[in-house]
Amino acid sequence: MKKTILLIFIIFLLTGCNSKYNIHIDENKIYDNIEIYEDSGIIKNANKKQTDEFNDYLLDWERGYDFYKRELYATDKITGYRYTYDFTFEEYDAMTQLRKCYETFEFKNNNIISLNTSEEFLCGDYYPNVGQVEINITSKYEIIESNADKKSNNKHTWIINKKNYKNKPIVLKIDKGSEHIDIKPSQKFTTKQIIITTIFIILVITLISRRKRRNK
Repeated sequence: MKKTILLIFIIFLLTGCNSKYNIHIDENKIYDNIEIYEDSGIIKNANKKQTDEFNDYLLDWERGYDFYKRELYATDKITGYRYTYDFTFEEYDAMTQLRKCYETFEFKNNNIISLNTSEEFLCGDYYPNVGQVEINITSKYEIIESNADKKSNNKHTWIINKKNYKNKPIVLKIDKGSEHIDIKPSQKFTTKQIIITTIFIILVITLISRRKRRNK
């Protein structure tokens, strides 16, 4: 089993993989969930030298962050490692893996939770063969400001790759006085639907008027 796990990640080094960093900010905890994964169909054999090199690389990446729980996970499409840890607000600024990805990392927990980093994403040094890093931040509270690439409901996403990592800061503000409520978007009617509905209403009114005249 151990050899199989190492082989999976040796292939990552040879072909490139993807990483997803999910952060959820709740009332008393911040949940880190880091996934490094690759297409399940590319796993192949590797020699001992490659195995040893990757083992050293993985240990170096984890150094100082052994409190993260590491587990192997796999689906029909992807296979990889998942690292998880539940931080208190007091722990987060000093202990999150995200801190080592930026020269400047500031996390403040007041009425407004704020996260600000320097511009360059440095974890290319730790993920040399990762093709893309996706950072997703969600919260129990309302996200009121961010420079995310994608914003969907209360999920804000940053996409970092080899082309943009030099200028990819994270700017985020969350209002602890306002809890987020999922609101389903109202149904949008097409012009055709509006016309048909209008005609139907007119017909109903016309029929009712005719019946009233007949009854008189």
